[in-house]
Amino acid sequence: MELTAAIQKRCSIRRFKSTPVEKAKIEKVLASGMRAPSWGNTQPWRFIVVQDKAKIAEIAKAGGGQPQAGGAPVLIVCCATIDDLTKKGHGDALRTLIPVGAMTEELVNFVLQSDVFAPYLRGDAYMAIKAGEQLMIAIAYMTLEAVNQGLSTCWVGAITPKEAHKVLNLPDNIFVHSLLPLGYPDEDPKPRPRKDPSKVIFWEKYG
Repeated sequence: MELTAAIQKRCSIRRFKSTPVEKAKIEKVLASGMRAPSWGNTQPWRFIVVQDKAKIAEIAKAGGGQPQAGGAPVLIVCCATIDDLTKKGHGDALRTLIPVGAMTEELVNFVLQSDVFAPYLRGDAYMAIKAGEQLMIAIAYMTLEAVNQGLSTCWVGAITPKEAHKVLNLPDNIFVHSLLPLGYPDEDPKPRPRKDPSKVIFWEKYG
């Protein structure tokens, strides 16, 4: 599917068919998420693919009873870690860019000493914000690839992360950000309205 068409077609689906999703399609959705831009190539995202119905139902409780959270045959638990944004994690990521000509050791050292470019210098809370920011870009890519594969999603961000964290027995350095149900749609909702461009787009100056 052409990209613009996928963007226009994508919408939140809350009713899914029970039809199993082919593993190859799930992998393509995940692969597209992994191609998303990330701060210094840190890629702080982690994705847990859950297909067991009982476990999906248990994790979905973290969504406060939202039926779409547990209504798809696949649930991707979208997580992140600040480990990749520590001085070491960030440095290691930056150095992977040297062989492809996108970074130099001199520039790595400059980045890691700047509080503009190095989140670790601003503390854990800021690193968590940046990790979540990168993850959200990846999820957006995944929602579009799902459309390309004939699938649908519903980005569930209103959750109690600690509940999902406990169900999955995740290590402390991983935090749950949101849930992404994935499956074949069992509804065809009308396009959601969007604000008039004049309300949100400005040229050269605001207003």
